[in-house]
Amino acid sequence: MLPEPHRRFLDVSQAAWTSDSRLLGVAAGGSLMTGRMDAFSDLDLVLVCRDDARAAVMQDRLAIARRAGALLQGFTGEHVGEPRLLICLYGPPLLHVDLKFVSLAELGSRIEDPVVLWERAGALTERLAQDAATPLPPPDPQWLEDRFWVWIHYGADKVRRGELFECLDMLGYLRAQVLAPLAGLAAGRDTRGVRRVERDLAHVLPALAQTVARPEAGDCGRALHAAVALYAQVRDTTGAVRRSPAEPAVRAYLDTCFQRTG
Repeated sequence: MLPEPHRRFLDVSQAAWTSDSRLLGVAAGGSLMTGRMDAFSDLDLVLVCRDDARAAVMQDRLAIARRAGALLQGFTGEHVGEPRLLICLYGPPLLHVDLKFVSLAELGSRIEDPVVLWERAGALTERLAQDAATPLPPPDPQWLEDRFWVWIHYGADKVRRGELFECLDMLGYLRAQVLAPLAGLAAGRDTRGVRRVERDLAHVLPALAQTVARPEAGDCGRALHAAVALYAQVRDTTGAVRRSPAEPAVRAYLDTCFQRTG
């Protein structure tokens, strides 16, 4: 069952977009595809156009988005590395909708198989059947191990210099790119960033919470120690090889920094 605002948007948008002969169909990814949608979920839609209409459709994206409802704001997704994406806010009620515009040929290159919501003459279904999706690779524990201790040293030096918000940013990066993904890997879950960790990784939440710091030198030092402790815990389940002398040196350095700042 879709939340009412989401269902209403899909109904209105289909009625509007089917009148555009350049569009061959719409598919859905994200929470709708996985069946995990709730009232706070975004809609992640893929609008597929004819190959020969790609340039015109890209030029007309905002107009196409406006036909689907009361568009409050829309902008392209260069900041996330996807210029084909149009990030939209509709309302009221407020609803976040991501519209990714691709040609039929481009639909073959994808990381997941979206759910086809509507299509003309089976065009999307036929194209999806021609090529398999290429999922994003899981985190590489060895790649992270070979970098983790340099990142911790960086955070400790930021504390010593007094650049506390730089350290806070680094801790956030470690949570999203190292600690949560590795904990998910150990638990057999595909964890991207820290999304849904409250539900999917409840067993590490207390340790993960300890890596959140206040903008105070002593608390940043405490959080760095917590990040090291959680990393060592999850690393030992991944098979990463400890092949660098950096770990003992950085651990000792962190102890010194924490004593000085705490």
